[in-house]
Amino acid sequence: MIRVAVALLLVGVGLEAQTDVQKVTVMGKLTRVMTIGGESTGWAIEIESPPNMEGKDLHSIELAYKKTAKLEKLVNQRVAATGKIVHHQGVETGGRVVLEATSIREAKQ
Repeated sequence: MIRVAVALLLVGVGLEAQTDVQKVTVMGKLTRVMTIGGESTGWAIEIESPPNMEGKDLHSIELAYKKTAKLEKLVNQRVAATGKIVHHQGVETGGRVVLEATSIREAKQ
């Protein structure tokens, strides 16, 4: 019973922390990627104007998007993707930044 209460408390704290997440739009070239151990969504956006995040220039960001058929049509094109920035932890790759996109579209030059 105590385990269930602690688990529910942790879930509640996690949900509360996620409510202040801001949506961002990232523009750049959509590419396919591979990583050690398969710890990747398989997609990334090469960012045109790299922002500084956590003391590092972010030249690309991994992309998570449910409609992979749409991504296949946009590969190697300039895109604008909107979503939230999250951190994923992998056994082989360690921590990485991922854009969990809610929408993606071709961006005109």
